[in-house]
Amino acid sequence: MPTSYSYATLADAQDALLSRLYDNGVASQPAGNFWTRDECTTYIVESLRVWNAYTAFWRAEFPFDIDTVADNGSNWYDLTAQTGTLRPYTVTDQYIVNQIEYALLEPLTALSPASGSPAVWTGSNQFSLNDVLAAITRRQNECLTWTGCTVSQSLVAAAIQRRTYLSDDVLDIRRIAWIPTPNLGYSNVPLRQSDIWEKQAFDVRWTQQASSWPRQWMQSSEPPPSFDVDRIPAVPGKYDVLTVNSGPTANTTSAQNLVIPDDWSWIVKWGALGDLLSKEANAKDAMRAKYCQARFAQDCQLLSMSPAVLGLLCNGIPMFTDAVRNGDDFNPNWQAQAPGTPSRAYQAGLNLLGFPNPDGIYNIMASVVENAPVPTQASDFIQVDRGDFDSIINEAQHLAMFKAGGAEFEQSILLHQSFIAQAGLYNRKLREMGQFNPSMVSISQRNENRNPRALPARK
Repeated sequence: MPTSYSYATLADAQDALLSRLYDNGVASQPAGNFWTRDECTTYIVESLRVWNAYTAFWRAEFPFDIDTVADNGSNWYDLTAQTGTLRPYTVTDQYIVNQIEYALLEPLTALSPASGSPAVWTGSNQFSLNDVLAAITRRQNECLTWTGCTVSQSLVAAAIQRRTYLSDDVLDIRRIAWIPTPNLGYSNVPLRQSDIWEKQAFDVRWTQQASSWPRQWMQSSEPPPSFDVDRIPAVPGKYDVLTVNSGPTANTTSAQNLVIPDDWSWIVKWGALGDLLSKEANAKDAMRAKYCQARFAQDCQLLSMSPAVLGLLCNGIPMFTDAVRNGDDFNPNWQAQAPGTPSRAYQAGLNLLGFPNPDGIYNIMASVVENAPVPTQASDFIQVDRGDFDSIINEAQHLAMFKAGGAEFEQSILLHQSFIAQAGLYNRKLREMGQFNPSMVSISQRNENRNPRALPARK
């Protein structure tokens, strides 16, 4: 783990948290009696991730290369999958299960046992492993639906017909471009979204037009998950489709990475806990369920506004980063233009970057909000400055008190509010560092602003 701060170790943070919890050992009671050190590590790690999610505190650069591509729409690069990326997806559903088990006072379950046999729930009869896994799957997909944080790119066969069906894991269609088979007289073109009302109003015979160059796609009157095009393609090819897809289904035999940024992965925990504590059974806890539901909704909203890319350099030269929608509107030939030196990139979601076809190998230096550096060993240093360290312990104490429930947990909410206030102070400092800071941190959300997935909710 890279080290910038070297004044407090994970062991120091554990001691500080156990002292706050009055579980640091007395003559008649050993330390870590109600909260183990491993459990404390979980709360400290989550606090660091929440801090980074709320403040974009950890920022750094990493390089990757882009290269000339064939005429097939492969202009896209997933930041989370590049070698040496600072934003990989590493948090697994098993990790979330264990967080939930701590919160519910249940024994930990290993989802990938060495024997290869399915994991078995060993906790109380208030919950089951299938309950927990199903809640994680549902809430990850709900978070993806709310935020559109992770965008997937795929090439789908463009047959000589009007309608195309997509796989049933598609939650939202964000963009479609037509990529005809090369050397048949057509070139790549982005399609604009429309609907049959617009078509019949301005092109009453649109269904009778000869096969040609599709220009628009529609989904508002089509069976999901599918779309229609206004003109049946004149030649075969592919559709370059950007979608928000559902995450993996949590199961009892293998741990799988979430497809939500690591520093926001705890959103899934709160959502799943909200479900589990809303059961009409002995497990029901209306107060804590309400809290969990509120945290899930609030933090999904914050994730939908969070930054990822802060700037790009191409061979050391600054590169403008814009919304894919702006590229399609003002440079619609960007996926079909002759190879050259790329001067701008187009972003979709927090993870996907599109580049006009380069004429060779170019090095991209991406300045990003990196994943929070989290400690794993007792000797690892906590990577936060001294002025904010106490807030990390405040949040960790609040998280630890969740399993106590009742008034004790409710009273700890003041610690979370103090943590939020400290994050707000840091954000005000960050905005004062440069007058164009708001423009920089909004790069990753520019496409959502230009091409919103939904109208704002009524207040």
